[in-house]
Amino acid sequence: MANNLTEQDKEMVISKKYLLYVYLILPALLLIFLVDVFYLDYLIFPYVGIEGLLLPLFVVIFNLPHVIASFFGFLDKEYVSYYRKHLYFYLPVILIGTALLLFVDYKLGLAFYLVNDVWHGIKQKVGIALILGARPGWLHKAWTFLPFFTSSVAYIYFIVPEVLTEKLINYISPSLLISMILLVFVVIAKLKQSAPAVRSYIFLVSALFFLNYLFILNGYIFFAILAFRFVHDFSAFAFYITHDYNRNKDGYKNWFYKMFSSIGLPVLIITPTLAFFIAYLARTVTNGLEIGYSIVILICMTHYYLESVMWKRDSLHRKQIKVSRD
Repeated sequence: MANNLTEQDKEMVISKKYLLYVYLILPALLLIFLVDVFYLDYLIFPYVGIEGLLLPLFVVIFNLPHVIASFFGFLDKEYVSYYRKHLYFYLPVILIGTALLLFVDYKLGLAFYLVNDVWHGIKQKVGIALILGARPGWLHKAWTFLPFFTSSVAYIYFIVPEVLTEKLINYISPSLLISMILLVFVVIAKLKQSAPAVRSYIFLVSALFFLNYLFILNGYIFFAILAFRFVHDFSAFAFYITHDYNRNKDGYKNWFYKMFSSIGLPVLIITPTLAFFIAYLARTVTNGLEIGYSIVILICMTHYYLESVMWKRDSLHRKQIKVSRD
């Protein structure tokens, strides 16, 4: 990542190449899938179901660390003032509502969290496409909502099927198939509509959507989630590191980073290191509690809401971000 986050006039810029490189996870997983199916007689298949989400390495590396990293930028007096209505009013309302839902019906609360997780992940990818030059409009919305529908339904079906009625379950397979067929036509139109400079990114995001469907269809659920999570988390870290570096490049305005200024390490190192460390502590503490996973859900819901605000055009966060288009 260091080679693709470049300094220009003391400002860090996210390289488009880096945002493309994270999709190398797709051919890697596809190759493993094909080898397992055609040469290894499904040797690894028993280990790549939904249970794969509990693998220690996956738990340590993915999801929570990038969530924690997203909070660092808010530890800034000017930012707290700028986002105060979101931090002091809207966010508490969302967290109280989510907590009540988890208390009243835990499975339904979990389904609500999963749908938000999918929406958050897809919005990141289609949002980056807009930054790189994709055109907004109804086609872009269709490119967003079709994979959101298929991924949400699949997530809920495999993780909390209890919230679905038997009648709804009968419609899942044909609904997903129809959605993916429609997505083929949407992607073709989207690629045709887009400028050459952004087509490669749109193609890779679309490939992620289609490969996830392939993995889900064949029971490789963990591969589908790993691909989605890998792209999301590594893309997210690029934005957090870039923002935090640019915001503090002329002197620490953020009190959190100011505490670690004496160490002398760059933000490129401090941000991910502290994020992984704090995430590990959070996991360790919550693992011993009966409501531990509910606490993690609330932490993630905080992240989802703040992300929907912090990257809006002309926000304080957005002003610190530049992405190269070459």
